[in-house]
Amino acid sequence: MMDNKLPFPPLPSKGYPWLNRLRGYIHAFILIPISHYYCRLRGEELPPGIFPLPFNLILKFTLGTREEEGLAMSLARSVGIPVPRFIEYGDHCGRVPWGSILMTRIPGKPLSEVMDNLSRQELETIKSELTDILKRMRSYSNPWGSRVCGVDGNDVYGSRMPSRHISACANEPMFLKSLLRFALVNDSEEDRIRLQMARKLTSLPHDIVFTHGDLWDHNIMVNDGHISGMIDWEWSGWLPEYWEFTSIMQWRSSPWSQQLATLPCYKYYRELEWDLALIELTDFSL
Repeated sequence: MMDNKLPFPPLPSKGYPWLNRLRGYIHAFILIPISHYYCRLRGEELPPGIFPLPFNLILKFTLGTREEEGLAMSLARSVGIPVPRFIEYGDHCGRVPWGSILMTRIPGKPLSEVMDNLSRQELETIKSELTDILKRMRSYSNPWGSRVCGVDGNDVYGSRMPSRHISACANEPMFLKSLLRFALVNDSEEDRIRLQMARKLTSLPHDIVFTHGDLWDHNIMVNDGHISGMIDWEWSGWLPEYWEFTSIMQWRSSPWSQQLATLPCYKYYRELEWDLALIELTDFSL
């Protein structure tokens, strides 16, 4: 475990509810129509829920978008991580069960789209930059102590959580216990072995670190052979240090998973085997 960590910057305040509702109205009925017109002029298409705007802005209005994602970007930016600048959050007053985020646009393309065209040197440069980013994120202390939680100290979100989120946990053993509550364990010898392996995750000490939570190559933007930014922070939080890696590396045959395994900061071979056992027991992670 890492000692002498830096104090994490203060959590930004959420917007006033009435102001967030006003922003949601502006996003839905002014900015989105502007984006449609803007894209027609430019002949530009982006995935559903992503709305490019003039002045290098972009509006994200997708399933699961929460204000905490904007707070996570602000925190990441405050410690020197290249991320979009969070401008404001919009609440849509129950019209849809999620919100919208207005932010600056990161230049470049997703690494997933360009990786096959990168030279070996360019790929090594990007991996080195990613290593530096992860080291920086992990160099700060958890402001919530040993708590496993979202950036605001509350529920932790992610694809591996039942219903995509669980309540914050006091520590890593309680976090594992919360996940195992939803494990599907039958009387087979295989499941008994998996359960024994999964429980080993707390046999080693782990730092609870600032985690992106969805470190796929499509969330890493690249421009001119360098990382220009990291996007989609909706699953970020304070999680065990192995989580950033093992959550991706469960797909061992993925080219990006294999690249992650070569990063100098990857050292979680035992945790990967134990976490795979946990993943196999939990249907919400499949």
